[in-house]
Formats: sequence, structure tokens, C-alpha cells
Amino acid sequence: MRGPKLFYGWWIVAVGTLTYALGYGARYGFAVIFPAMVEEMGWPRDVTATVLSSHMIVYGAVAPAVGGVVDRIGPRKAMGIGSLVLSLGLWLSSRGSEPWHFWISFGVLFGSGLCLVGAVPFAIVVREWFERRRGLAFSLLYLGSAGSYAWYPVVAWGVERWGWRGAFSLEGIILAMVLFPLLTLVVRGRKEERGLETDGSLRPQREAMEDEKEAPGLGGTVPGWTLLRAMRAKEFWFTCLATFSLWGMMQHIVMAHNVAFAVDQGIPKMRVSAILSLVGVAYLAGALISPISDKVGREKTISFAAIWGSVGVGSLLLVNGPHDEGFLYLHALSFGLANGMASPAIAASVTDLFRGPKVGPVIGFIWLCFALGGCIGPWLGGWIFEATGNYKWAFWVALFWYWVACIAIWIAAPRKARELPSV
Repeated sequence: MRGPKLFYGWWIVAVGTLTYALGYGARYGFAVIFPAMVEEMGWPRDVTATVLSSHMIVYGAVAPAVGGVVDRIGPRKAMGIGSLVLSLGLWLSSRGSEPWHFWISFGVLFGSGLCLVGAVPFAIVVREWFERRRGLAFSLLYLGSAGSYAWYPVVAWGVERWGWRGAFSLEGIILAMVLFPLLTLVVRGRKEERGLETDGSLRPQREAMEDEKEAPGLGGTVPGWTLLRAMRAKEFWFTCLATFSLWGMMQHIVMAHNVAFAVDQGIPKMRVSAILSLVGVAYLAGALISPISDKVGREKTISFAAIWGSVGVGSLLLVNGPHDEGFLYLHALSFGLANGMASPAIAASVTDLFRGPKVGPVIGFIWLCFALGGCIGPWLGGWIFEATGNYKWAFWVALFWYWVACIAIWIAAPRKARELPSV
């Protein structure tokens, strides 16, 4: 039996897309604020980068608990609380004057708040609402990550007009006004609340009850995954390594420092922000291509993305002054396309492999591993700069982690889980 013409799950995905754009845009907009903070505060770059590192470690540390909270109280309440906490963290960041002030505001408050509204709860929700079209749903969700790059010129404009403190305040106000009403009014954690089943069909109540008994997983149909059960599976740890390497180390070495690197090469900051906003355009294209993972497999999609991504990171190694600005365009387009393809495929891989009514902490732990990489990456990039006087070795390290992620996802083998029949 078919459901409504427009499946309600797509409304949830639309809200998630906007949430990703605003929430993660505020995170990565820090790359634009970073040079202004270094200039005003006079801190070394590795110390200043710990502002983003503190955010990432808190984001990851609370992720397993957030998964459990979402399982217990539902995503709508968790996201409503999170939207207020993250907005408060951004606003308080505009008042900071010592590194530890930002570790609390941007790290603890913004980090935990973003985790409550971000990828962990939406992974749980999308897993609940979609099966056959899960890759497409995640791809549309990650279009918001493409939109997050539109913050680069906006934040740069805010910094030019009001300073970096004013930019932080503006972000906090916008996120509070937009995210809280949308998340609390639209998001629903269970498709049964709308009398629907996965992908939009109406379902008898008896069938809905049967689905809660067991879920397909690695090696056959097993009881729903728990964190302890997952920790005994090698696929779990290689999935953790993939997220640590690609989302964590690779992306955050590059994204925390590419603006500062380009400015160091003599390219004006506003122009750098405009060029790197093209990462979002390319990310959009990659996310639109990523649903191919439903057909060809997650591993092949991520491998193809790694090839393009290596071109994007490697092009930074060829920038040696303002006359090499063309390579910065190549970086933005290749890096954005690759991440747009890989990120939804990795998120879909996680939900292919691990399912069940108590899977929240499992997904949260995998995001913890990503955040550990995201914590180390910005600091490591800054430390390499302070040690060598440039970012070249930092970008070589980012390339290494790109291919570690690619190998790890092949060993985790989400293709095997997707071959199992649905319950």
C-alpha cells in the first residue's frame, strides 16, 4: 500500500540539510575567523587551532552518550536542547579572551550542542525512515555540508565589518532563530508516528511491531546491535578507522588551515574565502553523484572519491605564491567534489552495517573516532607549521590518511551487509 505522494521522511531530510548547512557551517567558518584571531590575540597557530580541536574532541566524546539520549528521549527533544546549547556556545565565543574561554564556549557548549543536532541523531533518524533509498537520503542530507561552505564569504564579510567577535555573535543568533523551531516542529524519530514504513509505504501495525524484534547485521540476521556486540566485530573497528582518517585527520588538517595557507601565499583573505566557497559548489555536485553508491557499492564510490580528493589536496602543494592562484581553484573543486561523494557514502555504510533499536551508542562511538581525528588534525597542522615554517608536510600527512580511510572501508565491507535481505 502506498503512502502520501510526498513521503514525510523527505521533510525530515530537508530540515537536516538546513541544519547541516548552518551548524557545520559555523564549525568550519572558524577557518575564516582563525587568521583574525591569530592577528589580534598574538597566539601561535598551534595554540589557536586548539579552539577547533577542543570542539572536535568534545563533539566526539559526547557522541556515544548522544546516541543513547536519542534512543531514550527521542531526536526531537534532543535536537531542541542541542540547538539552544550550540547557539549559546557561539555567542559566548564572542566574549572570550583566553584560550580556555574558547575551550569551554566553542569546545564544550558548541561541540556538545552540535552533536545533539547533527550527524549522530540524523543518522539514527534516516536509518529509521529509509532503506532502499538510504544512499539518496544521506546524499540529500549532506547537501547541507555543501551549503556550509557558503559561510566562508559570509563570515569573512562579518569579520571585515564587525570583527571576529561580531561574526561569532551573528552565527549564534541566526542558529537559535532558525534551528530550534524547525527541529522541534518537523523531526520525528519513528515512522510509526505517521503510520508509515521505510521509504514511504503505509504499513499494518503488526508488521511494525515485528520489525523491532531483530535487525539484519554482519553474518546474517541477529538481534539489534549494541555497543558491546559491535566492539567484537572487526568491521566496527575498520569503520571507526575510516571515519577517523577521512572525516577526522584528512579533512581537518586541510580545512582548518587552507585559508591561512592561501593568505600566507599572498592571496587576499576575501578572495581566498570566495575561492574556497567553491568547495561547497563542488561538494553539492559530489553529493548529487553519491547516490550511485546504492547501485555500485559504498566502497567503489569512496575509492573514486579518494582519487579526486588526492588531486584536491595535492594541488595545495603546487601553490607557491599569488601567481599560482589557479591551483587554489583546482583544490576547491576537486576537494569539494570528493568529500561530497565520500561523506554520504560513509554515513550510509555505517547504517548498512549496524542496525537495531539500541544502535545509537554504536553510531555515536564511530562519530567519536571521527572527532578524535578532527581534534588531532587542526593541532597537528598547526604544529607542523610551527616546526617547519610552512604547511607542505601537513598536506602530505593529509594525503596519507585519505588512503588509509579508503583501505579501511574496503575491509569493513558494507557491501556484505547490503547483500542481506531486509527483515
